[in-house]
Amino acid sequence: MKISKKIEVGQIDHTYLSSWKSDNEVELHKDDDVVVFTMTEEVMAQLHKKLGDKLTQLATERLEAAKELAQEESSDDE
Repeated sequence: MKISKKIEVGQIDHTYLSSWKSDNEVELHKDDDVVVFTMTEEVMAQLHKKLGDKLTQLATERLEAAKELAQEESSDDE
C-alpha cells in the first residue's frame, strides 16, 4: 500500500541548499515552517532546467509587456 501526503505552505519565503554538505539537502522556508528534503544530482539537473525554462519564459513575457507599454507611451506622446 502506498501512502502519500501533499503539503501546501503557500509562497516560499526563501530556500537553502548547503554548499558544504554532500547529501544534497534542500530547505524551503515559509515563515517558521521548513520543508527539508534531499534529491539526487539528476533530479537537481532536471529542476535547474525547469527553473531556467520558467525564468526565460517570464523574462520574455516581461520584455514583451515592456515593449507594448513603450509603444503605447510613444503613441500617446504624438
